[in-house]
Parts: sequence; structure tokens; C-alpha cells
Amino acid sequence: MRLLLPALLGLLLAVQPGTASASMFDQIVGVLAGIKAGGPGKALSEQDIVAGLKQALEKGTGRTVKRVGKFNGYWKNPKIRIPLPDSLQRPASLLRKAGLGKYADDLELRLNRAAEKAVPLAKPIFLRAIKGMTFTDVKNIWQGPDDAATRYFERKTTPDMTHTFTPLVHKELEKSGALHSWRNFASRYSSLPFVGGYLKDDLDAYATKMALKGMFSVLAGEEAKIRHDPAARTTELLRKVFGQ
Repeated sequence: MRLLLPALLGLLLAVQPGTASASMFDQIVGVLAGIKAGGPGKALSEQDIVAGLKQALEKGTGRTVKRVGKFNGYWKNPKIRIPLPDSLQRPASLLRKAGLGKYADDLELRLNRAAEKAVPLAKPIFLRAIKGMTFTDVKNIWQGPDDAATRYFERKTTPDMTHTFTPLVHKELEKSGALHSWRNFASRYSSLPFVGGYLKDDLDAYATKMALKGMFSVLAGEEAKIRHDPAARTTELLRKVFGQ
């Protein structure tokens, strides 16, 4: 107990009220009060704190991958649905005016389907990032804003996820036939040669970037739930660390 109190006091002093989550500040104060009062089940070690936050992140990332990495995970979610890139909006409009809007609609659908196929590949990357967290990482996330963990994952995993997602995205777009159909249309517009070039060179990168953006957006929501919604704390350790 004598070793535990200084450790938690150190965490408390490290939290600046102007930048920290108020709920997290209150939780640490509550832990200290529980120790002082000898309340059962209140004492937390550094190991508890680290394990609790890592478990929370495993739960949050797992739910995120399951939610968006499925059929219609992007396509039927208006908050993360992937639109055609800006550079294709004008060609799409011309296509629709010509009565060939199905090509534009099909390409947009395939962008979302490719993202849905790629997201399950994120799970082991998330787990590696969680496993590699230090106590300093945990403390910074804990005393940070509601999306502190999400921003941490963006910094740590985006290069690896981009490298992992892109080949699968490319495969899905090619397999669907959407790129072939769109290139046939684009070739008719010699005044817009950049359209065909964009489809050939950059559409994979666009779909991958938007897939990651949508996934991290959903993850931020899951993180906020665990911080503030008791119902989201589904294990004994989570309830112990984050409160009932």
C-alpha cells in the first residue's frame, strides 16, 4: 500500500485540469479516497492501470473492426460512407446526364466494398500497437482527451495499415470490374485525360485513405463510450479501472 499511494499521486499530479478528461481526474481522486478509507476493491496498482487500459483498447478496436469490416459496414453508414473523389465528381455528373449513371454508382459502391474487405486486416496491427505500449503511453492516453487513444493509433499504425490495406483494395476494385467500366467511359473524354490517369494510379490510395479515416472515426466513438458509459465496461477489470 505504501508503494501504491505515491504511484497514484504521481499520476494525479501529472494530470493538468485544463487538458485532462474531467472524468478521469475524478476517477483517480476516487481511487485515492478509496485507499484512504480502506474501501474494498478500490486499490489499483500500475499493473492494473496498464492492463485495464490495454483491455479497454482491445475491446474498442475489436468492436470497431467488427462493426465496419463487414458487408455494408461503410456503404450503409452515412457517417463513413466513401464518396467518389472530388476529381471524379464532374465526370460522374456527365455520365449520369448521358444515362450511364450506373457506372458511377457501381464505382462508388465498390470503393466501399473494398474498404469493408480490408478492415479485418487491421485487427492484428491494432493488437501489436497495444502490446507495445509503455506506461508513459498509457498515462498520456489516460489523461488526454476522449479520442487520445484513437490519435495514438493513427500515429502508430497508419503506415502499416496503409501498406497492408492497399493491395487488397486494389484487388477488390479490379475484381469487381468497376475500374474497367469507368476507364472505358473516361477514355471518351479526351479533354479530361487526368480522369483516366487518376483511376489507374491513385484510386487505390484514395480508397485506402478513406477506409482508414472512417475506421478511426468509429474507433473514436468506441473510445468515448468506454470512458463515459458504464455499460461499455464489460469486464471486471474495466469496471475496476474505469469505475462501475
